[in-house]
Amino acid sequence: MILKPLRLTVLVCLASATLALAHEGATGVVKERMDLMETQKEAMKTIGDMARGKAAFDAAKAADAARDIADTAKKIPDLFPEGSGGEKNKSDALPAVWENWDRFTANADDLGSAAEALVATFGDSASQEWKPAFQKVGDACKSCHEDFRAEKKEGHKH
Repeated sequence: MILKPLRLTVLVCLASATLALAHEGATGVVKERMDLMETQKEAMKTIGDMARGKAAFDAAKAADAARDIADTAKKIPDLFPEGSGGEKNKSDALPAVWENWDRFTANADDLGSAAEALVATFGDSASQEWKPAFQKVGDACKSCHEDFRAEKKEGHKH
């Protein structure tokens, strides 16, 4: 019985160590954007756990997480100045970010809009409308990552 909590603790420690290694060597604006994306990932996990029934639904907590996503989405374009991509910067941002800047910033705007719409659905905690709205936030994340982030390397976490 004590093994389950111990396993969970070990997994959390390993995940934290992996995250630290993923950000190792990144500095300046690249580190800032990695940290921002990590904030978004944690917010998505908070809501995702509720959607999958792994956590009890808490409308206020979900709304706070969605607000975090909306607020951080507004910061994305400023964290991608020209010349901040590539291996030398420890960045997974593809050249497509700057080659297709208008589309990239539109994707960030779409994420922000989807997250704001998600916040609005949490006003009525009995409503299930938040689940489709949450899917739209996930779709916005996925769209940007598919077009503008390098493929994950073996053993490398983002």
